[in-house]
Amino acid sequence: MGSWWRAPFHLELLLAVVLVGVVNRSDGGVTSGFVRKVEKTIDMPLDSDVFRVPPGYNAPQQVHITQGDLDGTAMIISWVTEDEPGSSEVLYGTDEDKLELSAEGKYTRYKFYNYTSGYIHHCTIRHLKDETVPFKPYRHRYHVPYRSSSSSSPFWYSIKRASAYIIVLASYSAYGTAMLCFT
Repeated sequence: MGSWWRAPFHLELLLAVVLVGVVNRSDGGVTSGFVRKVEKTIDMPLDSDVFRVPPGYNAPQQVHITQGDLDGTAMIISWVTEDEPGSSEVLYGTDEDKLELSAEGKYTRYKFYNYTSGYIHHCTIRHLKDETVPFKPYRHRYHVPYRSSSSSSPFWYSIKRASAYIIVLASYSAYGTAMLCFT
């Protein structure tokens, strides 16, 4: 078998010398001499009122409200109670003085080593109407160029700036099946 498949030794040596020269002349990892000034900052004290447990026995804590379906006709209300499960019922209505509707949720707990969580409640309110357009304040407050890219929503669109295509996918909306087209 001939040695035609292997480069001659002098070619390998030349390649090694060139690579070493390129590596030695590169400035990889050095971007700037900027050093941020050390400023003394004051952390929020742990006894601040924002960290205080709400008053009352087994009061709900860490309340979260999120979109509950793709259509924007449902909301998920989640909260934690520390002492006991209590009720997972959410009362709601068209006015704060008219809470004539209710939805029943579920709760769960978890353990991690020696930590046991509080009672984590989740309740989905379905079949909402009227002013339940998802993210209505966002849509009216922040104007984005979604129509110019033929998008159907301000939550996803693309624009071209110089030689870059910028694709925007906002985390403010639940996503179903989507198709992206690149031209």
